[in-house]
Amino acid sequence: MTCASLLSVGIVGAPCHAHAQDANEIDQNQGSWSAPDASIAEQSSPEAKAHPLDISGCWSGSVMDTGDGVGTATIEFHQNSNHKKLNIGSTFNFQWADSAMARGPLKGSVSATGFKFKGNAGAGCAISGSGVGDATALTGTFEFVGACASIFQDVTFSITPGCM
Repeated sequence: MTCASLLSVGIVGAPCHAHAQDANEIDQNQGSWSAPDASIAEQSSPEAKAHPLDISGCWSGSVMDTGDGVGTATIEFHQNSNHKKLNIGSTFNFQWADSAMARGPLKGSVSATGFKFKGNAGAGCAISGSGVGDATALTGTFEFVGACASIFQDVTFSITPGCM
């Protein structure tokens, strides 16, 4: 019995792997394939969904409007516990040297690369827009619609954490 077991191990033996240098020994009319190395496959697989940015708090910087030029921007972000939404209390406040201003509440969503929002500057002046960036800086656009659309045009902002 022991001899038979040894004999069968010798016949079956370890599997033989084909290597590139063995190409001459492989039928040239046949293709070949190989599964990827498990460690490489993990690296190239889609990454886990990234967490939304934590942008909670007061951010400030500049705002640019076609008609009014450069002004100051302050945006206060209040996020829910998983950081995916902008909660009540989120606001924007833009001021320009010529006394033009716009401020009001925001609501929206936050992703791993930025945020989208809608809001209201009052008196029939709706706003929407988006921003991109990371936890150190955000840039984006505001679109004013309604009564204030002819006053505030092509509005862009650039903000960083902290208020002036």
